[in-house]
Amino acid sequence: MQSPQTESWIVDITEHNLTEVLERSRQVPVIVDFWADWCQPCKQMAPILEKLVNEYRGAVILAKVNADQQQVIAGQFGVRSLPTLKLVFQGQLVAELSGLQTEAALREWLAPVVGGGEEDEAAQQEAFVERVREAIAAGQGARAEQALRQALGQQPDLHALRALLVEYLLSEGRVDEAQSILAEIVEDVEPLRPFRARFALLDEFGDSAPVSLSELAQRIAAAPTPEDLYAYGLQAAAAGQFEQGLEALLTLLRDHGSYRDGVARQALLRVFECLPKGDPLASEYRRRMFNYLY
Repeated sequence: MQSPQTESWIVDITEHNLTEVLERSRQVPVIVDFWADWCQPCKQMAPILEKLVNEYRGAVILAKVNADQQQVIAGQFGVRSLPTLKLVFQGQLVAELSGLQTEAALREWLAPVVGGGEEDEAAQQEAFVERVREAIAAGQGARAEQALRQALGQQPDLHALRALLVEYLLSEGRVDEAQSILAEIVEDVEPLRPFRARFALLDEFGDSAPVSLSELAQRIAAAPTPEDLYAYGLQAAAAGQFEQGLEALLTLLRDHGSYRDGVARQALLRVFECLPKGDPLASEYRRRMFNYLY
């Protein structure tokens, strides 16, 4: 899983950046991997190391050293054979391994400083989601999207990440791509339910292209009709603009309660299904809806 930040979790080490990378070990463990082009065990172990580092999502860094090209560094670390791994944490050498290692052996070797239980994985996923959201907010949406797609390519069952990718694509107006990402999972899972409900709102318009939100907003500002309020409410909610959509549908309920046999109430209930469980917006508008009804 590639980080949306500019620094990578996998770096090539030279004398120019050695100090900088080792300084990062004060915050996160660094695996220093000594390898060479002629070393077949090195090539066998490389994809295993990269898989683990990507899986840990920034909880550990892989620093690769070509021992033939960086002989001074290899000498400083006392490397006598290849492959050799050195684990540096908080500025200190804490463990080392020589020779080809299995994935299980590497996990056990890393466990004291990285962990690996379900709680650790949940915390790592939560931290990754937070970094992705920060990247999107900072205008680095393309990098965040790439990180999410790579993560899902490795672990398709990370539904919270899939939900975040669908949310981002919808915010960019890339509805077809969002639907495609969502359709990759057929089972009913909690993080994806709100998005399935959002796409269901668009089914109301069939194959015909709905009027754009901006045009509907202009119409409503000039002279709101029940047709435009209804269309705007559904489309805004589908696009993630929940408050605007709910407000339009509430106006429809208040001013045109009998429109299409009271369709405003059903539309409001459908939008509530699009909101995450316990969302305060649903509670607020549900209360206002009941006030108008009763």
